[in-house]
Amino acid sequence: MAATEYGRDILFEKKGTVGWITFNRPEKRNAISRNLQAELRAALADAKGSCNVLVLTGNGPAFCAGVDLSEMADPAERRYAHGGNSWAETNEILRRHPAVTIAAVNGYALGGGLTLTHNCELAVASDRAQFGMPEVGFGMFPGLAGPATIRRIAPKHAAHMILTASRIDAPTAERWGIVNEVVPHEQLLDRADELSRQISKFDPVVLDYSKKAIHDVEPMPWDEAITYGIYIGTELRTQTSAARDGIQKFLGGQPNPGQGARA
Repeated sequence: MAATEYGRDILFEKKGTVGWITFNRPEKRNAISRNLQAELRAALADAKGSCNVLVLTGNGPAFCAGVDLSEMADPAERRYAHGGNSWAETNEILRRHPAVTIAAVNGYALGGGLTLTHNCELAVASDRAQFGMPEVGFGMFPGLAGPATIRRIAPKHAAHMILTASRIDAPTAERWGIVNEVVPHEQLLDRADELSRQISKFDPVVLDYSKKAIHDVEPMPWDEAITYGIYIGTELRTQTSAARDGIQKFLGGQPNPGQGARA
């Protein structure tokens, strides 16, 4: 299926139950404008219910170079006391989407691009990718990328990125836990496609609830996390027959999707 243009800044293509979302402002290093956000939300809405997995990547040398600063200099929208940050809301829509998301980081992932990488459940990086938070150089704190990074990597590593505004390369991002793996640039999309197809084989309800659990359990104390995990298992048994069917197949000698698969 050909990619759908939601206007100009987002390309969206469905390949079976996998959706590919491409940021399409290469001349602006895929900086996040209001229009790109609106088109991204439209693509996410389109994918809901039809895609089990979403791959996010960028057109050109950047994955995403952050929020478009030219729009910050001349704000055109009122900021409401509740729900006043559209970029935070867009990321929350991504986090709450029922599809599993994979960041295929093809180049620079700075500020908002780093936030997107964190908010995807999985991330594969090109060996050309670079990650950073330049905000302190503009006299700002990275309002979304900073907290997301602090939550996901070691405090000293997060402090280095925030306080020096320097970029780290893809192998460092992998060592620090920002991405799952690094591949040669020309293999990036193939690897993201391989991962997406592997995950898309699983029951969509199981993927949805598993994604929710991954995000919800992260800040919980141990006992609460175990109780929550049991609740998720019980909820899944009422929502889908996947567990019953999977056990019957296994007992009958039939392999289930992913059984015996290597990382």
